[in-house]
Amino acid sequence: MIYLIRHAQSMANVNARCTSHASIALTEHGILQAEQLTQQLPLADRVFISPFLRTFQTARPLLLRDHLQPEVVEIQEFSYLSDAKCHNTTIEERKPFVDRYWAQANPDYKDAEDAESFREFYHRVVDFAQILNGLKDHYLTQNLMVFSHGQFLTLFKLIAFEHQALSIDLMHKFRDRMLHDPVKNTEFFIYS
Repeated sequence: MIYLIRHAQSMANVNARCTSHASIALTEHGILQAEQLTQQLPLADRVFISPFLRTFQTARPLLLRDHLQPEVVEIQEFSYLSDAKCHNTTIEERKPFVDRYWAQANPDYKDAEDAESFREFYHRVVDFAQILNGLKDHYLTQNLMVFSHGQFLTLFKLIAFEHQALSIDLMHKFRDRMLHDPVKNTEFFIYS
C-alpha cells in the first residue's frame, strides 16, 4: 500500500517565528505525534520524505522502528511566498502577504525568484502522482510511506481523486479546501 502522511505539528503551525520554509522543526507535541504514528502505520518497506526538516522529524520514529533510510523527493510544501520575505516571521505577520497572493488567483504569479508559482506547484504534484501511479503495482503487498505537507497533499487529492485540471477555479477550490477542510497533522490516507 502507498500511505501519504502529513507531517506532525510544526513550529509554524503554532505561530512561532520561522527562519525558512525548509528549516521549520516540529514542536514537542509534534514529536509525540510522530512517535504515535509508529503505532498506527504498518511496517514500511520504503519511505519518501520531502527536503524539509519537519518531514524527516515526523518519519524518524518509523525509520528507526523499521531500520530504513528515507529517500528525499520533491514533495515539499508549496512555497508561494518568498523565503526572504518570510524570514523570521509568524503566521500572523505573513497573513497580509498570503491574502494578497490568493486574492490575485493567478496561476503564473511568482512572488520572487525563490518562490513557486501555482502552475509550477501543480506540475510538481502531477509529476509525483505519475511516479506513484508507476509504483502502485509494486506496493500491493509492500508498504511505501510518503511523508509530505498539507498543501501538497491537498492538491494531490484534488488531482488524483477529483481529476482537477489547472485553472483559476482550481486555485479557488484549493484555497477553500485549505481553509475549511485541511489535511491535519499526521493525518494519512492510502493511495491505491
